[in-house]
Amino acid sequence: MPNNENLSPFIAEFNGVSLRYNKGPEILKDINFSLSPGSFHFMTGESGAGKTSLLSLLYLHLEPTKGRVRLLGQAMDTMSRSTRAQIRRQIGVVFQDYHLLNHLNAFDNVALPLRLAGEKESEIKKHVTELLAWVGLEKQMKSYPEELSGGEQQRIAIARAVIHKPTLLLADEPTGNVDDAMAKRLMYLFLELNKLGTTVVVATHNVGLVKNFHFPQLHLADGHLKIIPASDTYTDMANKLFKREEK
Repeated sequence: MPNNENLSPFIAEFNGVSLRYNKGPEILKDINFSLSPGSFHFMTGESGAGKTSLLSLLYLHLEPTKGRVRLLGQAMDTMSRSTRAQIRRQIGVVFQDYHLLNHLNAFDNVALPLRLAGEKESEIKKHVTELLAWVGLEKQMKSYPEELSGGEQQRIAIARAVIHKPTLLLADEPTGNVDDAMAKRLMYLFLELNKLGTTVVVATHNVGLVKNFHFPQLHLADGHLKIIPASDTYTDMANKLFKREEK
């Protein structure tokens, strides 16, 4: 069971966190920030700035060299194995290299989190079919990863990450292999999840997304993190989003 002494009001909290691989230089240096429930942040920075490393800390793939990380109220350094597994089940991750299971078709890749959670097959069929239609892949649901383009695999990976409505969604360059129209459509999906309460972090090089969707940035440069406030309020952005024309 979680340790109540570690409870925190934040979804994620980094205090003095640094990270290095083996004996190499520090990739992240004295990182301090917190993610409030229901917040939405872009993670920005040049290639090699440490965005993927910071995401890896957020989904418990790496542990910091220094400092303390808390996720969903629990301190990483004191987590039991069962607590770590419980927290991971509440995190959706969109990997840059997809991480699809090659022996499963598109439908079964997306359905996997629901099956692991013990959902009924009738509910799985309904939700997976609806989500694959949303990302424009209803005709490819029986296709295997090797039969899909990079952009199609990316959309399958996104659908799998959001199908169980995670508490925290982490996306590493989720629009890197899709055109501008699909990138905007995927952002609407993230925003609608966020409106339902999911905390979202999107790492991106896409300047257009950052300009058009006005959320604060976790900006990394030379291993240091700077929080850049949003140029627009969430309320304004939500109004623009939900007044858009229906296609």
